[in-house]
Amino acid sequence: MDGRKVHVIILNWNGREVIGPCLESLLRVSDPPLDIIVVDNGSTDSSPEIVRQGFPGVELIENGENLLFAAGNNVGIEAALERGAEFVLLLNNDTEVDPGFASEMLLAFSDPAVGVAGPKIYYHDDPERIWYGGGGFNRFTGVPFHRGLRRMEGSFEDTPCETGWVTGCALMARREVFVQIGHLDPSYTIYCEDVDFCLRAAAAGWSLRYVPSARLWHKVSSSSGGGMTPFKLENRIAGTWKLFATHRPLWWRALVFPVHVAAFLGLSLGLLLTGRWKLLSAAMRGVVKASRTGSD
Repeated sequence: MDGRKVHVIILNWNGREVIGPCLESLLRVSDPPLDIIVVDNGSTDSSPEIVRQGFPGVELIENGENLLFAAGNNVGIEAALERGAEFVLLLNNDTEVDPGFASEMLLAFSDPAVGVAGPKIYYHDDPERIWYGGGGFNRFTGVPFHRGLRRMEGSFEDTPCETGWVTGCALMARREVFVQIGHLDPSYTIYCEDVDFCLRAAAAGWSLRYVPSARLWHKVSSSSGGGMTPFKLENRIAGTWKLFATHRPLWWRALVFPVHVAAFLGLSLGLLLTGRWKLLSAAMRGVVKASRTGSD
């Protein structure tokens, strides 16, 4: 795989506590050489200065405002393609990588049909517990999910395989995929833009690959506050329904609509009974956003 140009795009927003360890782990990767671009989304902490002063070999692009996930990453993707990247890796700033992860991911692209690949991702604070072991879709609701979520390493057979989608936490794609289908869709506020990108790539004929021998560790949800937050819940509901509106036919949405209503009512009742008013309000806002998406 010599001569393959891999550009890593790290989107940063107020990542003072995580950006340093992330970059340090990337600098321990010797094969293949990585060109690293940090795209800062208008941080108000000292994280851009940490990159500027502590990592002079890393390119820093400062957007000046928070463009959110898709538009912010697109700035880095465009820069990488302009610099001749053959492969682009989107990587969360709250991750730390195994030194061999990039070379293992590149092996998947030995198959010219593979356009997108993703590694096995563990919880950083529980380093043998899996956060992402490939992506799938619930057969009844169509909602995307992580395979192997919260299972322990070694508790099940885990081999390289086709995957329904690759998480944007660590997503590597060929240059040709971006040229053919475009970048991430910025109309997703946040969440599901990675699934949308993968579904568009698959529809264009590319294979999506899960590579368990490539490993990294994720400090889950550090940018959105950790756990289930109002911001996360609102935008997960809205993003998921936008995904359906984009990739599922009207008849399918009508067929599963009662299932989605029942699931939302169950969620709302649970939040109501436990007094989690902010989350309940966020869920309602997510439904309003979803209804606007459905009417576009």
